[in-house]
Amino acid sequence: MPFPIPKGRIIALNSPMSSHPIRKATAANIAPVTFRSVQDYPDPDALIPDAFGWILAAGQPYFDWLCGSREAAERTVAMWMKQPSSEVFLQRMTFLQCGSQLAGGIIGLGGVELKRARISDVNSYWKTLDVNSRGSLIGRLSQSLHAFASVAEDEYYISKVGLARSFQGRGLAKVLVQQCLDQGTALGYSKFRADIQTENKPSLRCSRLMGFEIFYTGQSLDGALRYHALRYERKTK
Repeated sequence: MPFPIPKGRIIALNSPMSSHPIRKATAANIAPVTFRSVQDYPDPDALIPDAFGWILAAGQPYFDWLCGSREAAERTVAMWMKQPSSEVFLQRMTFLQCGSQLAGGIIGLGGVELKRARISDVNSYWKTLDVNSRGSLIGRLSQSLHAFASVAEDEYYISKVGLARSFQGRGLAKVLVQQCLDQGTALGYSKFRADIQTENKPSLRCSRLMGFEIFYTGQSLDGALRYHALRYERKTK
């Protein structure tokens, strides 16, 4: 049974879907890094433990708020990562590899696909709940209607950007966002969107330096969620 869902979600640079060529990049104070798709790994399921931490962190505080607790959020995100229809399905991820280590990853998707994925995620989560929990979920969703700006069909949404803790502070956040922009451009998009928690100063600073502009700030009725909506347009030649 479908229910209204929030129109945006977090991008957290403190904490990927790639069918076009993956490029190499470098950042300050690290060896060259490489972007790789899930298909590049012999056992994709073995990536889940690493990716789970980035995805969960990149979705906070929204995940905990939506699910009602950290424990419920962990169960739900783990379930979503295995579902092809989910926004955070493992196969959507592009991984950042530094040497033999996975440093982080990204998820980006177009506005049409984003809407389908979010409806699917809410519906699959709904099926795991009892009657009382379903009522609570409806209440939370209704409170979040003005917390996020909508994502247009012709926009490419930077859904998740994450770094393992040991790779933070090395200039890689910008590399990840740049890769997401390049992926969207390769798919024919020139307009980009992101949502960032208002207190996430590092993410906001990085995004603003890359050309993103805040055009909307929203808050859930209970005050637990407060996000900036940002957009960026690449000029076509």
